[in-house]
Amino acid sequence: MATKNSHPGYRSNNSGRFVTKGYGQSHPSKTTKEAVPNPGRGDTGRK
Repeated sequence: MATKNSHPGYRSNNSGRFVTKGYGQSHPSKTTKEAVPNPGRGDTGRK
């Protein structure tokens, strides 16, 4: 079974801050849906 490395998140087009799923789905023209990495799966700064 494969694991998912990200989950969906909604961000405001105006402020760039994350908003709730309900607000994001009810205001699609004001928000952007994006894939947010799960903890430990994003850019960790290792070189």
